[in-house]
Amino acid sequence: MTRFIKTKYSLALATVIICCSSISFAANITGTVTNKTTNKPAAGDDVILLRLAQGMDEVARTKTDAQGHFKLNLADAAGPHLLRVNHRNVNYHKPVPPGTTSVDVDVFDAAETVDKVSQSVAVMRLEADGGSLRVIEMYAITNASNPPRTLMSPKSLEIVLPEGAKITQSLAAGPGGMPVNSAPIPTDQKNHYAFLFPIRPGENRFQVAYTVPYDGKAKIEPKLLRPTENFAVSVPKSMQLTPTPGSKLQAKGEDSGMAVYVASNAAAGAPMGFTVSGTGTVPLDNSADSGGGDSGAPAQSPADATNRPGGGLGTPVNTPDPLYKYRWWIISVVALALVGGAAYSMSGSAQNAVAAKGPATTQGFLKEELFHLESDRLHSKISAEDYAKAKAALDLLMLRVTSRKH
Repeated sequence: MTRFIKTKYSLALATVIICCSSISFAANITGTVTNKTTNKPAAGDDVILLRLAQGMDEVARTKTDAQGHFKLNLADAAGPHLLRVNHRNVNYHKPVPPGTTSVDVDVFDAAETVDKVSQSVAVMRLEADGGSLRVIEMYAITNASNPPRTLMSPKSLEIVLPEGAKITQSLAAGPGGMPVNSAPIPTDQKNHYAFLFPIRPGENRFQVAYTVPYDGKAKIEPKLLRPTENFAVSVPKSMQLTPTPGSKLQAKGEDSGMAVYVASNAAAGAPMGFTVSGTGTVPLDNSADSGGGDSGAPAQSPADATNRPGGGLGTPVNTPDPLYKYRWWIISVVALALVGGAAYSMSGSAQNAVAAKGPATTQGFLKEELFHLESDRLHSKISAEDYAKAKAALDLLMLRVTSRKH
């Protein structure tokens, strides 16, 4: 495993160096698409290669053969690309960094009803100024279907937002995938919205950011439509949060300047109301930056990374154990800039897209690598020593790219 991790991040750094170069070269990309529902080759699926520049440009297309194999000819392999496989009207993606020659993709059969789909975490993070309450909600949905199948329905995930909520951004990410822009659609019920996004086997995450009018005090009544293992609310310490009578929320201490309230094993429809008052913003500190993958945070020592719960995302203060995995969603800025940076590459309508070559693309690529590095650390896929080395190297490259821009 250690050799695999070292190889993985050595290749990641090598591709970063290639990405920094303006040299173009041709390449053949081969791979296999496997239907993990049947454990058989996925024959006849469309395989599309997209160039990530100003939007997504299709540069090559083919179909898988009877054995699920495919081959694509790429005239310019210097920039970042994305491989898309369409299986039963659901798209599955795999990043193709510069220098990649082989990509394997797992796909699944889809159904409108799938068993063993559960909500493990729901998080609300609030901050406020004099006239606006800003809220970010995150949902972690686990698809443990067996045999594994993708849930795809008009209401794959339905949520309820407060009265007067104005959505400012919304994202969705499949297991191990980059976040993409995914706008929840209003349903026929007031304040109800639904994500039309496939819930693939594994853990899927959804995020929606919105604002509501605020005069210094507000009453919020979150609506849980599904049983949830952990429902959490966090606010800056400068704000006051008080659970309403009967609410299941309980104070669980503070972390990096944020007060955290949690309800565990919450049933659908359980009361989660609270009042919030005052103003405050999410603190920007090194622990939050590290959790979000920001390159400005100093690399942690192996001892720090191994001795801290949650893989070393900072020093927790009474943070509930089940939420360590999601700590950076609760206390950080939720990496809207970072996640949005990854999302723009996946959206054809993105604004302010950057050119395929040059410092901006390189910086986005580095942020993606930092994001995946933090994810591997959270899931214990990398040792503390290898994490520290990879993080330090990526931080140095990010500093060089950033300084070059200025």
